[in-house]
Amino acid sequence: MTNLPMENLPAPSSKELAAAVPLSDFLDQATALSPAEREKIATQALLALEQNYANLPLKATRYAINPLQRLRLMIARMGMNGAATSEWQFHEEMIDLFNSLRDLHTRYTLPARFADAVAFLPFRVKHFVKDGELCYLVAPERQGPAPAPTDRFRPGVQITHWNGVPMERAVQRFAARMPGANPAARHARALDFFTIRVLAFTGPPDEEAVLIDYIDLDGDAATTKGRWLVPGAPAEPVQTEVAIEPERTMAMDIEARQLARLKASLFAPHTMQQQASGQQVVSAAGDFPIENEMAQMFEARVVNTPSGDFGYLRLRSFHPEVQPASRAIELFVNEFIRLLGLMPDSGVILDIRGNHGGYANAAELCLQALIPGRLDSEPMQLLSSPLNLRICRANTWMNPWIKSLEHAVETGAPFSAGVPLTDVADLDKVPHAYLGPLLLLTDARSYSAADIFAAGFQDHEIGTVIGVDKSTGAGGAAVWDWNTFLRILPSGQNPYQELPAQADLTIAFGRLLRVRANAGVAIEDFGVEADEVHPTTRDDVMHNSRDLLARAGRALGAGVRRTFDVELVGGGLRVTAAQVDRADVLTDGRPRLSADLGAAATIEVPGLDDARTLRVEGFAGGRLVAVRTFVRGQDGTLTPVTRYTP
Repeated sequence: MTNLPMENLPAPSSKELAAAVPLSDFLDQATALSPAEREKIATQALLALEQNYANLPLKATRYAINPLQRLRLMIARMGMNGAATSEWQFHEEMIDLFNSLRDLHTRYTLPARFADAVAFLPFRVKHFVKDGELCYLVAPERQGPAPAPTDRFRPGVQITHWNGVPMERAVQRFAARMPGANPAARHARALDFFTIRVLAFTGPPDEEAVLIDYIDLDGDAATTKGRWLVPGAPAEPVQTEVAIEPERTMAMDIEARQLARLKASLFAPHTMQQQASGQQVVSAAGDFPIENEMAQMFEARVVNTPSGDFGYLRLRSFHPEVQPASRAIELFVNEFIRLLGLMPDSGVILDIRGNHGGYANAAELCLQALIPGRLDSEPMQLLSSPLNLRICRANTWMNPWIKSLEHAVETGAPFSAGVPLTDVADLDKVPHAYLGPLLLLTDARSYSAADIFAAGFQDHEIGTVIGVDKSTGAGGAAVWDWNTFLRILPSGQNPYQELPAQADLTIAFGRLLRVRANAGVAIEDFGVEADEVHPTTRDDVMHNSRDLLARAGRALGAGVRRTFDVELVGGGLRVTAAQVDRADVLTDGRPRLSADLGAAATIEVPGLDDARTLRVEGFAGGRLVAVRTFVRGQDGTLTPVTRYTP
C-alpha cells in the first residue's frame, strides 16, 4: 500500500466552516477542571445512577457491570495522596463508564469547551452487503454538493483500509467503543460517527490525521490523507443542551441529534437556507413542500417502483426545535396528518431509518392517526427509590406513580407500576388520517421515540416492518438532562447540584414497556425486530434506497385500498365506501344505528340535529377499519375533525 499514489483532502470551502482549525490546535486551547470539580461530577453521577437510573438493574445484570462501585472507587482514589488523575484520564474514565451501560440516553457530556465542538472529515461512509460481505464506500448526498472534494476520492469509491487497518476491522474496533444496545446498533453508530465526532460525548479522535486506501471509480487503487478539523464558527452551532419539559416525555439520543444538525450544515445547507427564509421547504426536486418549522423533521414524495407508485414519508426526528413542547408536538402531529393527506391511496412507506427520537408523545399521537381504534399507550415505570418517590410527590403530573412507589419501597420491588405515556384524552383528539396499506422501514439507528413508534406500529398490527438491520436501536426510556434534575425539587430540598464548567449528565429516568401481544416486554436493549430484513445493497447506497423501496412496493402492492367518505345530508349521512361493508353511527358517545353499506348509502340518523359530536365507524368483515368524527362548532354546524387540537 505504501507505493499507491497519494493525495490530500483539502479543507471544505463552505462559508460556515471557513474558520475550521486542526484538531491539535483546538485541544491546545482546552480549559482544565480542578480535582474538586472532577470529584463533584463523579459524586453527582453516582447519586443519579443509584437513585434515578431506570435501566440500572437491567444493565448490571445483562452486561455484568457495577457502575456504582466503579464511581465509588473513582471518588475514593481522587482523595488519595499521590493518586492524582489528569483531566483527560478523568474524562476518558467517565465516558468509558457511561458507554459500558450501552444506553444512548444515559451519557456524560464534557464541559463547555467541548459542548459546541465537533471534529470532522469532509465525507460520509456507508456500507452495503455484497456476497454476504460488508463493503464500505463514500456516500453520495441526495441533493447538494458532492461530500468529497477531489477528482478521484468521490462518492462511490470503495474504502479498503483506514490507517492501514482493513476497513471492516477498523469499523468493528470503533463500534466496540460505542454505547449502542446491540451489535447492529453499535455498527450503525460507528459508521454515523466515523467521520464526524461530537466531542462533547466522545472526546477527540486518537489520531490527528488519517490515511485512507480506496478503489476509485475506474477500479484503480489509491490513497488519500485527511486531517481532522474543528469548525471555528459554524453557522448553526452544535448545542448539547436540549430544552426538556419533563411533563412531555422526551425519548431521544441527544448525541445523534447533534450529529443530524451538523450533517445538515455540512451536506444539506440548502435546506437550512430555505428554512431561514421562513417559507415552505423542499429538500429535493419532486418532494412535497414541508411547513417551515418542520423542515428538518419530514421528507415526503411519491416514489415509483416496479410494483407501482406509492407515498413515501420519512420521519427524520420526533423533536422539532419549537417551544413550548406542547406546541412542538401539535405542529408535528398536524404536519404528519397533512402529509398523509397528500399521499396516494395505493399505500404509504413510512421511513424512520436514522430517526434519533424526540417527543414520545408525538410518536404515539402519530400512530393514533394511523389506526381507527384507540391506541394502547406504552406504560412507563420508574426505578424504586426514596428519591424518586420524593420527586413524584413534589410534581403533580407524576402523582400517578406515587402509590406503587410507596409499595415498592416497602416490598423491595425494583420498579413502580407502569403508567401510560400519553393521556387518553389527547389520543381521542387525533383523527384517523389514512386508510390505505402502510409499511414501516427501520434500521439499527431508529432509536428511542422511533423505537416507540416501531413498537406501536408492530404491536397494533398496522403493517409490515422491513428493517435493513435485524432490530431497531433498542432505546426504551424517557430521558432527563441535568437542568431537569436541578429544577425537579424545591430549593433547599434538592440534592442535585450544578455541574462545573457546564458539564452535563443525561439519565434514562423511566423505562418503557410494549403493549398488546408483546405486553410487558422491555424495549431497552431488545428493540423491535423487523418482520423482514433487507440487507443494504450498493444500489441502495448510490441510488437513494432503490432496491429497498422496490421491496417495499412489492409488499404494499398486495394491500387493500379502502374508501370511507362521510357527508352530512339534511338529517342524515351519505357514506361512500370501498372495502368497507358496515357503518355504525354514534352521537355524543351513544350508539344510534348500524347500517350495511354498498358503494354508496344514505343513512337517516335520529337526534343528529341536536348532537354535539358524531362518530361514524366503518367495518370490514367485522373489524373496525375506518373512523370519521364530527364536532359541532361555535357556528352551530357539525364539522369534520381533520386536525389534532390539544
